[in-house]
Amino acid sequence: MEEREELMVSLNPTKTHDPTRKSGLFLKPTSTFTKLGKPLYPNHYCEKKNRSLSVSFSGWRTQQRCGKWKEWVDSMHALHKSTWKKAGIYEAVLNSCYEIKKDDNLILGFVQKWCDETKSFVFSWGEVTVTLEDMMVIGGYSVLGDSVDCAIVNEDLVKVLEKLNEARTELSRSTRRRADPFGWMKKFKDSGSDIEHEAFLISWLCRFVFPSSTIVKHVLTIGIHLARGVKLALAPAVLASIYRDLSLLKDKMVDSKDYDHNHETAATVCAPFQFVQIWIWERFPKLRPNPSYSCMPRFAKWDKKSPVKDVSSFVGSALEEFCWQPYGEDIIDHSVLSKVYQDVGKWVNVDVCLDEGLESWARCLRVSELVGMDGNCMEQYLPHRVAMQFGMNQDVPGDVVRANETSEIAWKFYSRPVKDAKLYIPSRVSEPHVTARYLEWRNKSTGSCKLLPQLCDDEGINLVEDESRTEGSEDAMGNNDGGGGGYGIYDDNDDADGGDDEDDKINALGSKLEARIGKLEEVFQYLKAKKQKVI
Repeated sequence: MEEREELMVSLNPTKTHDPTRKSGLFLKPTSTFTKLGKPLYPNHYCEKKNRSLSVSFSGWRTQQRCGKWKEWVDSMHALHKSTWKKAGIYEAVLNSCYEIKKDDNLILGFVQKWCDETKSFVFSWGEVTVTLEDMMVIGGYSVLGDSVDCAIVNEDLVKVLEKLNEARTELSRSTRRRADPFGWMKKFKDSGSDIEHEAFLISWLCRFVFPSSTIVKHVLTIGIHLARGVKLALAPAVLASIYRDLSLLKDKMVDSKDYDHNHETAATVCAPFQFVQIWIWERFPKLRPNPSYSCMPRFAKWDKKSPVKDVSSFVGSALEEFCWQPYGEDIIDHSVLSKVYQDVGKWVNVDVCLDEGLESWARCLRVSELVGMDGNCMEQYLPHRVAMQFGMNQDVPGDVVRANETSEIAWKFYSRPVKDAKLYIPSRVSEPHVTARYLEWRNKSTGSCKLLPQLCDDEGINLVEDESRTEGSEDAMGNNDGGGGGYGIYDDNDDADGGDDEDDKINALGSKLEARIGKLEEVFQYLKAKKQKVI
């Protein structure tokens, strides 16, 4: 992140939208005046859902299909609660006991807004997306830990793997001809086997984390590690599968436009898309049913809730209908992010002693690569495009070069250490702003000049006039010690330093003039670039 002063605009509909100079926090990378990045809207945007597309959400698990799953969870919970917490999967396992009723129309409506290039849902008022923070809070998954591709080298664990493989082979030779999760549970549930816990976690992984119709061989290794309290970064792996299937579903939706309504295009979604629906409910209050009062696990808040019948208005969902920071109000005290969601923003030093919550938060803010299970899925993670979801201010996002030559390179990029920096934790009630140039860039993409009409003036005269009315430097991050008075020309009635010394007054005047000149130079460069049509 970086801190700097910019011409800023509030998107709060109850406030003025004239640009004012403010100090703010921005997520890197951002574009410069001479390179404002790619257009906001994807070229393949489609406004209406095509009825010729039939979607099967095979990764969506319900209690009706899971049989006696909750009984197994309860029995394992009594024995292995502490291990689950150590491995960072406690809430994620408990989530599997709740039923999220699927709303196909709502999900497919949002897929219309998905852009694979930006990994975000693109609305007329900006971009939003499912982030690693959402996977932590909603899913209960960890962003820290080893890769899901980590191998088994311990001799004792190799023996456990052999036993699990034998069981998998045995089921494959049964009358069902495959090792499916139901046959696996029947074999191991309440069996008293010395590998029942590993078998339980493997069943959980294949049902709810990396949904599959069979017990996947690669999941065996993950289950063995988790059963010993080894923390694995499940959040990026699951989010990678969600990004992948959002893009695949969007491509199918675009392709289906080429067919008439008598031709039905089929699509299968393997990722756990209940996270997408809960994300929509958390972020768009008008599109959700009334939540239950529950803080943990997050799925309990939406258990068995019937979807809202009329969701036709979501396509035109307004900015004021989106909740930028929904998790600060009801976070539990002992959660990983409990130290992040505070009333007052603060700076923290990033060093080797950084606690788990702050390190997790930092991981959510960084551009990285998400590596899925078995390295077969790698997706780009671009949080700087949705900085306001983290309480930061939004500038025009810069392009990011991929680091996905191999899954090993992608993982190293994701897991690089957080060090040698300071980290700002915004207030959970902060009001993020956007830069004036971001708003103009966005409006150019949509053909709109709303909210900031003066930036659409070819000569930019109004922008200069607005600059002359710039407010003093305000702290946009929630702390009140930033200070800074107005930047207008000093007059005799303005006691700049509270004293009567003439030299101090002259110095204060010089500082204000210097700041004023700097701002005018910036406006000049902006107007020059605008006239040359480079922005």
